[in-house]
Amino acid sequence: MSRRAIISDIHSNLVALEAVLEDIKTQNVDQIVCLGDVCGYGPQPIECVDRIRQTAAWTLKGNHDEALFIEPKDFGQNARAAIEWQKTIMEPHADSPPEQVQRWQWLNSLSPKYQEKDVVFVHASPRDPLYEYVLREDFHDAGLGPTQRAKDIFAAMDWLCFCGHSHRPGVVSEDFHWYLPGDLEGQSTIIKRGFKTIVNVGSVGQPRDQIPSACYCLFDYFQRDPKKTTSIMAVPHPDDRKSDNSMPDPTDDTRFGEELEKARSTALMRLPRVTFRRVEYNIPEAQARFRAVPQLPDGLARRLAEGK
Repeated sequence: MSRRAIISDIHSNLVALEAVLEDIKTQNVDQIVCLGDVCGYGPQPIECVDRIRQTAAWTLKGNHDEALFIEPKDFGQNARAAIEWQKTIMEPHADSPPEQVQRWQWLNSLSPKYQEKDVVFVHASPRDPLYEYVLREDFHDAGLGPTQRAKDIFAAMDWLCFCGHSHRPGVVSEDFHWYLPGDLEGQSTIIKRGFKTIVNVGSVGQPRDQIPSACYCLFDYFQRDPKKTTSIMAVPHPDDRKSDNSMPDPTDDTRFGEELEKARSTALMRLPRVTFRRVEYNIPEAQARFRAVPQLPDGLARRLAEGK
């Protein structure tokens, strides 16, 4: 069983990022991965890039990271102001130190998509890994069935997709019902085999689901051996068991019940599971850092406390 912490959309908010990394330390993870948008919006892109490079096993490129190298696509006034300022402090020049050059080259080398067998990690969506939003309203059934957009997004993936980009966490499967983290018991859900599922992991630095605390998710995944199968009914019924000295007494219902429960528990532990984590961080401190940069519009600081 492997356990990954999946983070996304840090957006140069170092205060939030450090709080999330501290929380991850308590979760016994095997690795951290990042779905992109380390840059954009906030005051500390350099520090955030350096921390991600230190801690993440791999990182994807988000559309704000991409906007450092090309003309920003569909950026509002605030987003454009932030990325233009960030480019002035991050882009290397002839006399730039080696670490600045390496940082810039690393960002430019990133891809918006990472595939592991039937699990795909993207910044945005499986159909358009860099720009397309996966939104709850696209999966809303108003009595007319799922939208064509929702069908097309599912058609572009094999089984499981993790994404960010919208800053709105949630889980949606082929029943087209979008579950918010608060809808899930313990903010956790089993990911079923045979059902395509999309998990939006939310945002570390810019949540937009009306909850200001930073959001990320844990992914527990048992790599299946194709030569073996696991069933929650792995323990045979007493009536089916042969009478030999190696088997428990079939008349011992208590012992059989304990074995069955243990088998079920073991099997459930092997099922893929996603758990959302919300992390409180020092929002006033983050806002102060935003406002210390005159090139950043004040609305970027204000929205941190609003979660939108």
